[in-house]
Amino acid sequence: MQVSPETVRKSGRARQPNRKYANETFTGLEALDSASEHEVELWQQAEQHSDSDEFDEEQALEEANAEDEEEDVVSSAGSDASGMLTPNGHSDSAASDADMDIDSTPETPGLRAQSIRNRPYVLKRRPKRSDGIHVRGITDPVQIPPKGVKPDYIYSLFGDATQDLVHMARSRDQWCHEATLPRRPNKTGTEGMHHSFSHPEEKRQFEATRGWEWYYDHGGHQHLSKSQASVSLGADEAFTHLTPSSDSPRTIFMGPYGRQVRFDLPILKFLALSEAWEQAHSLNVTENNAPDRSKSRKRQDGWLLNVGRGARCIEWAPNHAGDTQYLAVSTFRPKSNDTSGQPIFSPAFTAQSFPASIQIWSFSSTEAPERRSLLDPDLSPCLRLVICTDWGDAKHLRWCPMPRNLRKDGQEARIPIGLLAGVWSDGYVRVLDVHLDQCEAQRTSFVKLTNAAFTAKPPSTLCTCVIWLSPTDLAVGCANGYLALWSIYPFPAPSSSASLPSPYLYTPLHDSYISSLSSAYPVLPHLLASTSPSGHLRLTSLLAPQTDYVLAPRLRHPPSHIHFSEPCQAFIAADEAETLRLWPIRRFFGPITVARCPSQGLALGVGRVHGSVIVGCEDGTVCVTSPMRKFLFPKLTSWQYPVFKHEFARRGGQEGDGSERGRIRITEGYKAQEAPVLRGTGKRAVEGMVVATIYEDEGQVRCVSWGTELNVGGWVAVGMGSGLVRVEDLAI
Repeated sequence: MQVSPETVRKSGRARQPNRKYANETFTGLEALDSASEHEVELWQQAEQHSDSDEFDEEQALEEANAEDEEEDVVSSAGSDASGMLTPNGHSDSAASDADMDIDSTPETPGLRAQSIRNRPYVLKRRPKRSDGIHVRGITDPVQIPPKGVKPDYIYSLFGDATQDLVHMARSRDQWCHEATLPRRPNKTGTEGMHHSFSHPEEKRQFEATRGWEWYYDHGGHQHLSKSQASVSLGADEAFTHLTPSSDSPRTIFMGPYGRQVRFDLPILKFLALSEAWEQAHSLNVTENNAPDRSKSRKRQDGWLLNVGRGARCIEWAPNHAGDTQYLAVSTFRPKSNDTSGQPIFSPAFTAQSFPASIQIWSFSSTEAPERRSLLDPDLSPCLRLVICTDWGDAKHLRWCPMPRNLRKDGQEARIPIGLLAGVWSDGYVRVLDVHLDQCEAQRTSFVKLTNAAFTAKPPSTLCTCVIWLSPTDLAVGCANGYLALWSIYPFPAPSSSASLPSPYLYTPLHDSYISSLSSAYPVLPHLLASTSPSGHLRLTSLLAPQTDYVLAPRLRHPPSHIHFSEPCQAFIAADEAETLRLWPIRRFFGPITVARCPSQGLALGVGRVHGSVIVGCEDGTVCVTSPMRKFLFPKLTSWQYPVFKHEFARRGGQEGDGSERGRIRITEGYKAQEAPVLRGTGKRAVEGMVVATIYEDEGQVRCVSWGTELNVGGWVAVGMGSGLVRVEDLAI
């Protein structure tokens, strides 16, 4: 049977492709729609006339519609009269239609697409929604454009307000070129360390003067001095508050790799970092007894302190722009001092009182103007003040970070340091007004406090962490998951009872213990981020804490510390996967990974005058990175610089009862390296299972802190579990 060619079914490959998909490649894109083009022009006119009252939006819409109608009339008339032009210039509509039905491609969509490709992308403001809902601060979820558009990614992180975008652009130009370490400011101030762009000079001066009138002009200093009671102690009496688990000095090996020198550092003594290099180079001699200069290297100046016990908290005192900087250090409780005889099953929820102390160290910088921000190698650090208490060890210490013009209080023999807030092991939050005796510049003063300038405690629970919201307001996290806000001014009315002041806000945030708090000061100081062992990170607005909040994705092991990075306008913390993540304040529900740590991050420090972040890890490694590069440009490779590594080993032949001191090795001189953030690149698998290493408590890095002022913004203090504190300048 013979079948005619007309009845044979054609193959699918021979069928004509759908012109809608084959030719119109830009169909469906809102930015390339004709209506969207008119909207762009309309919004551009609105932006140009936003400051003037002459622009009428309704009139502009009527003119745009009239132009569209005229174009439609002209196009329809032209199409009816001429059809399509052939290459010879004659009108041949039938032939053209026949050719297009078979294998030709229409020229108009292709030419239109080609012209649109060369057209620059226009940043346009989103029009208002028709349902009357106003979305402020973030991109409207209903009108989210195609994925991959860079401007909308920036809008989702920083918002679409002009002021926020200007601050982002200035921060990017100032710090984004720094891969790891911060830079010193140049002569023009366009690069290097700089104050926050969202906290201009006028605002800082206003806070430094008007914000502290309550202290200088309204009796605040007199009231705090009257409430704070202290007595002087001798060195022997104060030593009971400083006694570590062993009085023997620390054995340290440090210096160039392969030629490290042994040092024995006693308690409350210091050691210059350059001394190890000098001794190593003096031993490296040639056959003619001449020093081998080929392997010598100039060492950056710095100091190593022995504070006795493991460092728990370290904070630089702000508002000291001179040549002297002050560092507050609190230590852990020694195990040998537990004489109760019964174990404590829940130390986080049990109040404990025992002798402890806070040390105030002073460091000097060089007097030459061109080297003012460098540590002075000729002036040794000094232990200026030891604050002894019977309230237990200080879990959290926070200097008031708000700008302040320090004034003399009428007593020329006293140097004001600042207001120090802290949470002690007995569950109370206290504020100390710290001063130093100017006449004893090179001597150590020992003071025992019997009463603080301000003392408070929430009902039926303990305080866990504290931050400053203003020069007079404190935000305190509690062990029951509640947030308490206190004000130290106006002062409570005097009463005969010993009742504590009540918080003016006491509201629940989490179901369990609040481990860390951080405020978005100075961008949005009413936003408060908190972490809890329940696994949730919460961003709360203090304007409406019960209704205006957002939760981040739950973590198995929440970070122990969270800080606010002003250049990125995001909260930053080290998570359970050994990575460094950012939670933007406008996209808190979607964290962004910016770096990977060598091990679990235990301590974190964010610079106040630069964009670098320092991380202290569980294995003793201290790394510095700049998260802003990866945050703004996700395709860039993240870099990190290992500053040094602190390793601890117990002495052989001794039992691990905590009485032995062990030996410490500090290695440095590492190169900057790439830090991939992909999954599986940080942990090592053994026989198909991912393993985690458990390190000694004394070998871990427990706390870090950057300098707060512009001239010392590169200074960093690192506290280790072995009782050593390292201070050096990392600015380049």
